Amino acid sequence: MESRQILVVTASRSLKRHITRALASASFDVHHAPPEIPSVGQALELRPDMCIVDIDEHQEEVAWLLDTLREKYPQVIGLLVSQDHEMPFLREKLEAKNLGNLIAKHGGVAATTSEIIDESELIVTCQKLFLRDIFGLDKYMRTWGIKIHEVEIEGTASKPCVMERLEQFLDQIDCYGAVKGAVLLVADELFMNAVFNAPRDAFGRPKYATWARDREVVLEPHERATFRFACDGRHVGISAKDQFGGLERDVILRYLKQSFTGGSADVEEKAGGAGLGLHMIFNSITQLVFNVEVGVATEVLALFYARSGSLAFKSSGRSLNIFYVE
Repeated sequence: MESRQILVVTASRSLKRHITRALASASFDVHHAPPEIPSVGQALELRPDMCIVDIDEHQEEVAWLLDTLREKYPQVIGLLVSQDHEMPFLREKLEAKNLGNLIAKHGGVAATTSEIIDESELIVTCQKLFLRDIFGLDKYMRTWGIKIHEVEIEGTASKPCVMERLEQFLDQIDCYGAVKGAVLLVADELFMNAVFNAPRDAFGRPKYATWARDREVVLEPHERATFRFACDGRHVGISAKDQFGGLERDVILRYLKQSFTGGSADVEEKAGGAGLGLHMIFNSITQLVFNVEVGVATEVLALFYARSGSLAFKSSGRSLNIFYVE
C-alpha cells in the first residue's frame, strides 16, 4: 500500500500519541500540528491525504480549519475526534462531503483517561476511507475466531426468526440488560427499514415505503437483505445490508441533525431507505456506520460497547461514520 500522509491537529499530547501509535502501526505516515492557525495553514500546504482534528478545544481555530478543509482542500479527507457529539458547531460541519466521519472519545472504555479512542475503530475507519472497501461487519470484529451469524431477510415473516436468534445469542453471551435492550431496539428498526424502505422498483422508486408497517411484505429474491450479528467480547455488532444502495447522504444528515438537537424524527416515507428512526438509533449505540455504494448496496451497521455494564455503555461516546462510493 502506498504511503498515506495523515495530519493530526490537536493540543493534547496524549491524544496525539494515542492516534500516532495506532496509525503508524498500520503503516500510515503521521504528522502533527498544534491547532494555531499559522501552524495548521503551513501543514495543509503540504497537501496531506487526511486531516484528523480534535474539535473539543480551540473552537475558533478549529472552525477556521474545518471551513478551510471544505472550501480550499476538498480533496483532503477530514476525520473529526470529539467527546461531545451534540455541539451545535459540529452539526453544521458534518454537511461537508469531506467531513462525514466522527470518532468518539470514549469516557467509559478506560477509567484512566477520558481522551482514549478505540484504536481498531480508528484504523478501520482510515483504511475504509482510503481503500473504499467499505462493506462488512467482520471489519469491526477484529479477534480471530469470532463467528459472524447471518440470517436472510425474505420479508416481514422473517422478523420473528431474526429477533429470536439475536436474542438467544445475546442471552448466550450473557449480555448486560441495558445493552441487550438497545441492541434489540436498533435491530428491529434496521430490519423494518431493510424490508420497507430499501427495495426499489424498475424505475428506481421506493417500492414499499408507503405501505403500512403492519402490512405483510414478501420480498422478491433480488430484494432480499442480509442481517448479521456478532460479539468480540468488547462490542456487540449488528448490520443490515440491502441490494439497492438508495440511502442518500443528505437524508442521513437531516435525520442526524434532528437527533443532535433532540427534535422530532418523523419518518420520511419517500426518502429511499430513510425512515431509519435515527433519532432513536443514534442515541442507543456506540458506533453507527453507513456504508453506501450508490445503486449497489446499503449497509447500516451498529456497535454497542458491551464490556463493562450499562454505565460504561452509556458513557462510551458515540461515533458516526458515513462511507459513500459512487
